[in-house]
Amino acid sequence: LSCVLSVSADGLHEDFRITGCSDSDGEVMYSLDGEEIWYADFTNKKGVEPQPSFIDHMTYEEGTYDTAEAGQQICKQNLKNHRKLLKDFPVEQDPPSSPIVYSRDNVELGEN
Repeated sequence: LSCVLSVSADGLHEDFRITGCSDSDGEVMYSLDGEEIWYADFTNKKGVEPQPSFIDHMTYEEGTYDTAEAGQQICKQNLKNHRKLLKDFPVEQDPPSSPIVYSRDNVELGEN
């Protein structure tokens, strides 16, 4: 016979993911509580788990790298579409209403 009267957690965990791309490069990375636990190495075409040997190792599924690679294709297509859409977007260039003068020295509020 066993009974649990109450269960509590002392802290929350922070799960973080970065996905980014450019025309020539890309990045996908996962971290937990500020520690990098997996990233896609697109040069060597594999996922890397840079966890030290003294911790309880966490492993990602076999298809995680393939998913990251597919995500890069979507990211690059989105980047291409955004560039095309913003190409003819007029940049707002309103001139200042009065000349702007910058002080040569640091200025402190309330000092003459």
